Amino acid sequence: MFFKKLINYSLLLLCVIKAQDFSPGPYGINYFDVAGPFTIEDLGVRQAGDLDGNRFIDLKDILLYTSYLDQEIDFSDEDAMYADINNDLSIDIIDIILGIDKIFNFSPAEWDFENSWIGGESYILIPSNTLWQQNLKVELLQNSPLNVHYIFLSNLDSNYEHMIELKNEFDIILNQFDAELKNHWLAHLHFSAKKISDYDDWLSQGLANRQALGINQFQLLQEVGSLSNPDGFVGNYLSYLAHEALFYDYEWNVLNEDPSTYDEITVFEREHYTGGWASTISQIVEFPSIDVLNNYSGMSIELLRGCPDANGNYSDQGCDDYDRIARMYICDEDESNCNEAARWITPFDRQPHHLTNISSFISMIKPGGNKIVKFQESGWPNSLLTMRFRFYHDQEVLDTPQEFQQMWVGTIPFNPDYDENTPPIVFNVPDNASRVEFVSYITGHGWGSNGTYNCAEFCNSKHVFTVNGGVHEFETSYPEAGDLDYCMEPETIAQGVKPNQYGTWGYGRAGWCPGQDVHPVVTDITDYIAIGEENVMDYDGCRVQGNNCLDPPICQGDGYCPEIAIASYIIIRY
Repeated sequence: MFFKKLINYSLLLLCVIKAQDFSPGPYGINYFDVAGPFTIEDLGVRQAGDLDGNRFIDLKDILLYTSYLDQEIDFSDEDAMYADINNDLSIDIIDIILGIDKIFNFSPAEWDFENSWIGGESYILIPSNTLWQQNLKVELLQNSPLNVHYIFLSNLDSNYEHMIELKNEFDIILNQFDAELKNHWLAHLHFSAKKISDYDDWLSQGLANRQALGINQFQLLQEVGSLSNPDGFVGNYLSYLAHEALFYDYEWNVLNEDPSTYDEITVFEREHYTGGWASTISQIVEFPSIDVLNNYSGMSIELLRGCPDANGNYSDQGCDDYDRIARMYICDEDESNCNEAARWITPFDRQPHHLTNISSFISMIKPGGNKIVKFQESGWPNSLLTMRFRFYHDQEVLDTPQEFQQMWVGTIPFNPDYDENTPPIVFNVPDNASRVEFVSYITGHGWGSNGTYNCAEFCNSKHVFTVNGGVHEFETSYPEAGDLDYCMEPETIAQGVKPNQYGTWGYGRAGWCPGQDVHPVVTDITDYIAIGEENVMDYDGCRVQGNNCLDPPICQGDGYCPEIAIASYIIIRY
């Protein structure tokens, strides 16, 4: 049953995306540098004479030769290729002699990073023998996408013997897989026959003092985070390396868009963002004219919130220790009329990278021209901020967001007065509207005060919106809040949670996970409003317990009192 689950899930995660050619550099050994070429002697590479595909040449291979020559068995085309050791297009006694020689003079084949590069695959180098000696290899493969390579290396004096033992452990696991999946992993697991220090490339310096090092599909070196269980911060788990590969897939899937399909505007490029509590960083941005904006089919925002170490290089060590709310505002040029257009939750001591669809908020930059783009996070900022807008022209434009009206905005105490603090709002819809949407960010925060039920961060809350006195009603709720593992589930990481954080990143929250972008919730209400007239919307919030909707709790003032951070808008398209 387990192996069936493994196969199905892994196939689901396999990326088939436009590949990237191997980069000519320049190369480096710091995080986000381009990874350079390297070659290892790999016990996992199949070579001529290995007829049974176990990556070794032994007596079993010789017996297969004799069975073939005695016409007792036949070889597949692939096996026949490996059987012809001298490449004379025939399999005969000479190949047997050469095979016997290989038994007594075995030398591992080489695996070359550059020559093996096909694009769309990631790589994780593991020099920590304390990791690969763990009995978590099944879990590692179970949670991994199929497009990751694991490369095991060490500087142990007994490296060769340890690698033989390690490979044998994986072979036992792979022998329980079907032939296709077994052969796949045989080609994606690599075991260095030589010590790291014996290689002449960048490996020795690049792997120094690192328990693991990633290379993503963009060929960039990636830091590996904490491999401890966030529920108690104990242990160091080999299987958690799969989390990194899942996030590489997320980045590749969302960021690897065809550049010919969008125009890009850079707001910040590795800008050092620092200062006091909740300080802001702003930039005047000249956006295209409304005629150009009306021809775009959508808009997204890219954010790389890297962290500088003492030398100004990207490093998790330079990141904030806590999860914070981060927001991007679009303001008029005089810094008035600021509206939240994007929201992220920062991870614990890690560097997130996201691309978020915020197409509805193209209305905030119309009619174009100069706007202030402002970024703020609710903590002590320290980041190398990169932020870019992408404007898409890859689809036919039927209608586009032209106007917006601010609805409920702010951080509102989640207490019995919540509904009174979110009164009904009247909004107008012009005669020429083709579509009307309600777009919102709603996240719950605060916990731990007596009698607050871990609200609003770790409790489920329901947010009910009523259009025109009951013509239509819709809601948002967060049943994942309080789930101890929700944010670290493979499916959730694949949606953009920066994994392996140095804090309680695994717990599900109300509308968010640490280290993830918050996606705006878009609800089409066109059929329930009066075009060209006034409309009214009401909003109520409650705490969910089982199937019951209860009043929000009373905060005793002895902790971080529950609150809801909301930013909501009516978007008019025409």
